[in-house]
Amino acid sequence: MPDKQHTWALFIYNLPSSPSRTRVYVWRQLKKAGAINYQQSVWILPDSEEAYAIFTNLGKEIAAAGGTSSVLKGSAPNEEEEKRIIDEFIKARNEEYEEVIERCEDYFREIEKETRNQNFNFAEVEENEVELTKLQKWFEMIKKRDFVGAKQGETAREMLKKCETLLQEFSDKVYLIEQKN
Repeated sequence: MPDKQHTWALFIYNLPSSPSRTRVYVWRQLKKAGAINYQQSVWILPDSEEAYAIFTNLGKEIAAAGGTSSVLKGSAPNEEEEKRIIDEFIKARNEEYEEVIERCEDYFREIEKETRNQNFNFAEVEENEVELTKLQKWFEMIKKRDFVGAKQGETAREMLKKCETLLQEFSDKVYLIEQKN
């Protein structure tokens, strides 16, 4: 059961079926904001000024494309519906964290491969550093929109720490080898 009753910002919109790029753009912006798709063309974010700004700006773009939109404020009528909304946010954030976890596993394999192949050079350090930075930024974006504290967030954080450790160990090996040469 939810600990408390939340107030939600709801975004309801309707767009012409073409061009599809507007639909895709709106969908991407809503996903990037961390909104959940509650029902067809109904999206929800926790009630905040930021949510209203996002929805208002999207509404302007939708209007320019010949569509309509509404931004509403509301709460679930009962605990069951509140739990359903919260569960959708948890599911969405856990799915995003799972992607980070999978990319971390790829990162582990990459470091392992380079170590096995004794490919100890600065270019590899730099390449892996860039990839780690991307993973860290991605994680931070998800964390910013994770107001529910999805459980996979902690696993993703631990995996990123392991990536950092592996990169440091790999960098140390490269440094030692390059110092010998």
